[in-house]
Amino acid sequence: MAVGKNKRVSKGGKKGSKKKAVETMARKEWYDVVAPANFKTRQFTKTICNKTQAMRLASTSLMGRVYEGCLADLNEGADKDMPFRKVKFAVQDIRGRNLLTQFHGMDLTADRVRSLVQKWGSLIENVVEAKTNDGYVMRLFVIAFTRRQKGQLTKNTYAKTRLEKWARFRMTNMIQKTFAKLDINQAVTQLTQDVLSDALFKRCNPILPLRDVKIRKVKVIRTPKVDIPALEVAHGEIPESKEAEPRGEAVVAAPVAVAAE
Repeated sequence: MAVGKNKRVSKGGKKGSKKKAVETMARKEWYDVVAPANFKTRQFTKTICNKTQAMRLASTSLMGRVYEGCLADLNEGADKDMPFRKVKFAVQDIRGRNLLTQFHGMDLTADRVRSLVQKWGSLIENVVEAKTNDGYVMRLFVIAFTRRQKGQLTKNTYAKTRLEKWARFRMTNMIQKTFAKLDINQAVTQLTQDVLSDALFKRCNPILPLRDVKIRKVKVIRTPKVDIPALEVAHGEIPESKEAEPRGEAVVAAPVAVAAE
């Protein structure tokens, strides 16, 4: 053994020494996630985050987070494909305990897409990149299915390749020209309310008989620099968050005495 070494203290310190137990939730705080004003349900979910400690800011952890909600819950309805659509939002600003978000993507559930597929027909798929007038670049995945015409005798409804290419060309031109005139909020309204998919059906149906023209998926692949005034306009009046208020203890009702008859 080396001369001068303390025999009583080992490298790991004294045996049995433990860190002080701290409740995990005591250093966390809750936030409301707010959707833009073109949705009826504004505060659609809640999230949790560690409190600001020294150089670790809570805002750094929250910015850029992505949250997902059902379109039927956001618009308080169950029309058409609303229950089957999932909408994503990305956090762009923090106001008190409210997280202001912007559209980040939309998706049609897998069970809904599979329910549309039928035998003896063609599936037409198209991928379109379109840019809004405020700088958002979105990638849209469009699907359509062929159907039988009135009085048709043949069993199948397979489409010719040249007609499929023609339909894709019309879809691409229409989507790009439409989005070039809209900002991100107007584009989201057209996507969520099926205005664009209905217009695509009317435009492409004269080429070949179609059914179930759907925008299966939307991705925001490029975003401009965050514009706070434009984000405030998109959100309008921001609902007040109650998460900053102290949480009171649950009040237990006193038992009611029942008089004997």
